[in-house]
Amino acid sequence: MRRWAVWTIGITLLVIAWGVAKVTPGTELTEASFVTEARVGERAVGSQLVLTVVDIAVASAVSDSRGWTAEGEWLVVDLDVSARTSEELALLATANLIIDGRTYRASERPESLLDESLGAGITTSGSLAFELPQDADAKHATLRFAPKGGDVRLDSVTEMTVDLDDVPRQGSRELRPTVGGGL
Repeated sequence: MRRWAVWTIGITLLVIAWGVAKVTPGTELTEASFVTEARVGERAVGSQLVLTVVDIAVASAVSDSRGWTAEGEWLVVDLDVSARTSEELALLATANLIIDGRTYRASERPESLLDESLGAGITTSGSLAFELPQDADAKHATLRFAPKGGDVRLDSVTEMTVDLDDVPRQGSRELRPTVGGGL
């Protein structure tokens, strides 16, 4: 083979390899969660959870039916949730609020749906409370719900974008007691 043909083939292969490297998606895409979008009052169906956000409010004081109370600025989310098909390990294990790239987990102090066992096709109703950070001045936040805790890469998650300026504000709010069929 002639020398110019070898160089031409070599350069062509390098250009092809560079192009393949540029169009191959990175880990942020290849390991991303499978997102189902939620809206208030609409049913969102993921691979393992069926979830309806019933109501959202910001309250300056929250309480539950057991007598727990706290003051501050709280985002209260009322939910109806059930397992989609299997009762085995069906939990609402991830309930996060993401503001300005920081993640806040739903409070474990009040009675809530966090880590509640869920029955297949049996609706469990209740609330989640997120203590809003005092230094957060973002308008937009994301609520994220998933059946597994921690790492939700390559897993089904339900997400809802919330405009914090549009959320109704209340002086005090009692969390809905957790009612329904768990295991």
